This record gives sequence, structure tokens and C-alpha cells, in this order.
Amino acid sequence: MPTVLIVRHALSVWNAEGRWQGQADPPLAPEGEAQARAASARVGPVDLVITSDLERARRTGQLVAPGVALEIEPGLREFDVGDWSGHTRAEIERLWPGELAEFDAGRLDAPPGSEGRRHFDERVAAAAGRVARKAVGRTLVVTHGGVVRALARHQNRRDGRFSHLCGFDAEVKGTGLLLLHPLDLLTDDEREPETGAPVAL
Repeated sequence: MPTVLIVRHALSVWNAEGRWQGQADPPLAPEGEAQARAASARVGPVDLVITSDLERARRTGQLVAPGVALEIEPGLREFDVGDWSGHTRAEIERLWPGELAEFDAGRLDAPPGSEGRRHFDERVAAAAGRVARKAVGRTLVVTHGGVVRALARHQNRRDGRFSHLCGFDAEVKGTGLLLLHPLDLLTDDEREPETGAPVAL
């Protein structure tokens, strides 16, 4: 039965600047490239890499598992944060007073111009099904914090913040993925603190 490692990408330029990304496509920061290379030594051999179509996930997958076949799954994209993309928390609060707190509390379904939570959850569930069908041997999935959080929420697992190169190991179960154990591919010394942009959802 295939096993699947599901992790968030390494530190991006916008993570380092505290900017909300959503479906914007900033590259990895130099520290993020170093994180992915460090994780490579711990992840062990993999047979397939599946990533979202955003650069920070693709590049992380290439660095963690160099030379391994890589497939793109667009459904693994991060939650679309709409008009908040590219802004810091302070900027969002200034431009949309009070809405960030409402969103964090779950009372606002979506930032202006973005996808709703239900659409996002449905998209992630469908993508997980496609990953389950493609998985072979030991498969590494590199996606985004919001996606990992959605998968965890769906299975009543830890619904919190997922740091870079953290996630879960999983197995293919029926037509989907069953999350098993928390997974962290970095040491505390290798993890760079972010400056204020949380997981989008």
C-alpha cells in the first residue's frame, strides 16, 4: 500500500516579509531553499513527488527529493485570499478594519475577492482523492499550510498552524488519504520564524 508524506512548502520570500500569499506565486527565500535541502537528508527515499502548481511548493519538492519524478496537482493550491494577497496583517487591518478578526474567528467566510471556505474544502478533498490514485510506493506531497490544515480539519485532527515542512504521514485508504502521525522535517535551528502572516485558513 502506498505511503504518503504531506508537508507545507519551505519559507518563501513573502513568508519572510509577513505577507499573505494565497495563490500569489513568490519564490522561496534563500532560507527556504536551505530548509528544503536540510529536509532532504531526513525524508529518505521517495518514488514520486506531487506538488501544487505554485513555485514555492514545486521548488521545495525539487530540493527535498532531487531527481525524483514530479507531478503537478493544481487542486493543492493554497486558499485564495483575494484582495488580501500581498498585504501584511497590519495593512489588512488598516484597509479592511475589523475583517481580519472576523475571518480568524470563522465569522467571515472569505476575504474580499477570494474563494469561500466550503469551495476550498471541496477542492482540497477532490485533490486528495487524485493524489491517492496517483500515489506509488513512498510519495511526497508538497502543498500549503491552508491545505494541510483543511485535510486535518476534515479528519478531526489538529487544526492549528503548520510550520514550514511540517504536516502528516498518511496512507491511501479507499479513495482518499488517511492522516496518521504528525511529521516535521526540520529542527528548531533550521526553522526561520515568520513575521506575522499566518496560514491563510
